[in-house]
Amino acid sequence: MGERYDLAPIGPGLKAMTGVLLLLPPILFLNALLAPAPARFVLGGAFVFVCLIYASVWFWWRPGYFELDGDRLRIAWPARSRTISRGSIRSARIATSKEFRSEYGYGMRIGAGGLWGGFGLLKTRRATFSMWISRLDRMVIVELDGARPLLITPANPERFVESIAAKRSAGGSPGGSQV
Repeated sequence: MGERYDLAPIGPGLKAMTGVLLLLPPILFLNALLAPAPARFVLGGAFVFVCLIYASVWFWWRPGYFELDGDRLRIAWPARSRTISRGSIRSARIATSKEFRSEYGYGMRIGAGGLWGGFGLLKTRRATFSMWISRLDRMVIVELDGARPLLITPANPERFVESIAAKRSAGGSPGGSQV
């Protein structure tokens, strides 16, 4: 077992959005109970559909943690995982949302957003990122060889970036990480 970095706590803006979105299922359920027969089935179906979407975000889209172990970076979700060779990591650096926007411009999210964070792809004018973020103030950009860059928010981003830089230095690989 290597160094584990949980997904960072949800930032204030995304926490507020999550709070609002979590009100939707109980509101749909209550309205389904109180509505007359034809509307009851529509609202009940909407309730089930929203619950399935929320479950997919939690189990499939929102990672639980990032793990740096030996020669790999593992991104772990409750229902799946992705492993990336540390040798394919060119660099890792921290960027604020202002720095990110200045360098890449605004982006279009493809995937889940607003409920516990933003997950999926983020298409900007310069790059398309594999994105798993839970806050907007300090994000980590991980540049990869032969794959989309990652935009992630591990807890303790400084230590995460330093660990990648240390491994790159120890391995003598070109292109080391930036802090």
